[in-house]
Amino acid sequence: MHIELSRESHTPLYTQIVTELRRKMTDGMLKVGDRLPANRELAKALGVNRNTVSTAYAELAADGLITARVGSGTYISRVPAAAPTGPIKEQIALSPMPWEALLGVQSRDNWLHDMHSFEQRREGTSLALALPSAELFPLDDFRRSVDRVLRTRGRVLLQLGTTGGYPPLQEYIASRLMLSGVRVSPDEVLITNGCQQSLDLIRQVLVEPGEEVAIENPTYPGALSVFCAAGSKFISIPMGQTGMDLNLLEDLLSQRRAKLIYVVPSFHNPTGTTMPVSKRRRLIEIAAQYRVPIVEDDIYRELRYSGPELPPLKAMDEHGLVIYINSFSKVGFPGLRVGWITAPRVVIDHLNRVKQRCDLHASLLAQAAIHEFARIGLLAKHIKRVKKAYGERRDAMLRALEKHFPGESSWSKPDGGMSIWVRLPDSINSSQLLSQAAEKGITFVTGEHFYASPPQQNMIRLSFTMAGPQAIEQAVQQLGSLIRTKLLKSRKEKPARRGDGVRALV
Repeated sequence: MHIELSRESHTPLYTQIVTELRRKMTDGMLKVGDRLPANRELAKALGVNRNTVSTAYAELAADGLITARVGSGTYISRVPAAAPTGPIKEQIALSPMPWEALLGVQSRDNWLHDMHSFEQRREGTSLALALPSAELFPLDDFRRSVDRVLRTRGRVLLQLGTTGGYPPLQEYIASRLMLSGVRVSPDEVLITNGCQQSLDLIRQVLVEPGEEVAIENPTYPGALSVFCAAGSKFISIPMGQTGMDLNLLEDLLSQRRAKLIYVVPSFHNPTGTTMPVSKRRRLIEIAAQYRVPIVEDDIYRELRYSGPELPPLKAMDEHGLVIYINSFSKVGFPGLRVGWITAPRVVIDHLNRVKQRCDLHASLLAQAAIHEFARIGLLAKHIKRVKKAYGERRDAMLRALEKHFPGESSWSKPDGGMSIWVRLPDSINSSQLLSQAAEKGITFVTGEHFYASPPQQNMIRLSFTMAGPQAIEQAVQQLGSLIRTKLLKSRKEKPARRGDGVRALV
């Protein structure tokens, strides 16, 4: 298809394509039922970006002139009565802003927004989101904490504050870390809007474009969205029974230069594994040898239901190379968005300046409220309560998996955290299973969202914190039934397919 484009014109290229295609329709060169070239094909022929053609087609589709048929192509569905007339300036004014062409590639982690939206619209059992149970929130206690800080410090808290954070909260966090062996001063604590912002600030300070990050595979999707976005470079280290493969990490660091290592050593998301003390020591030794900082994400640390307490990497670090991040989101209230970074003062100074450019500071009212809630012992009381509830829910899920899932499946048995990592039989596609489960009101997260490198299609993460034991039992039973049905169908089809193949060869 021949289309004349003027590169010198101020008229956008996508608008020129729209105008030319409309003209060809009104002139009879394109008729109803004619197939248009594929986006990639036309873009190559015209020497333009594929998004330019996509935007032009989207505008024609919005006018009802073309229709896309899945697996077939794009066809003329209606011909305009007359070609557009009037000055080009008027035509441009009538055209919508080409946002799709301007915005570029969609973020890989948009699934999380979609999942949240889906969860809010539906009724059923959620095994998808690793979040605290809202039914366990101590609303009255927290309301009184908010009232107290507003009454006593309201005029200060509703003003601008310092970027580093609310000083009493910084002091509380420093003293709390001391209990786990981490010795820091309050000015080595930077309050953030949760761990996600912490990771982004660290990336901005430490990782230049084109530099590599060593990251567990699979791992937390929020870390993938920060460190493994389009154009980023990363080294993905496979996860084993006790955490990342340190032999491979050491081999890779001897050959390539990583700017940091990101790990979740306690109740890893999604695998649930906990790195033993000996392996933690070795990780620190490797990082010290190759002079690579470690970012320790310790967000699940306090949600331990069995097994002995283990020291954070930060407590074992004699080299000053561990940057420690945590948040109140898993043990308290995710909606407050209060997290923190602990690091050597020089690192905190740099992070502080970057944060100033982003948002000046985290909400002072939220910081003061959670500090008051913690100061008078209500946070410790709440953590004790949710640990008991989540431990019971974890055990209920493990029992249900043992009872209802087929023998070809396997799963982690975490000592803490919020989720269980399940390997389905090889023939089961987790995305197809999710579609069927959602029809029954059951949701979970498919494994593909946790991989930096090509994912395994038969992995799923089941979170146990947002449903009670009975609901968990019923949901796992239904999932097990769906899986067994799919396995039975697959086994019945295999002999038939094998027989068909023999006949074809004959």
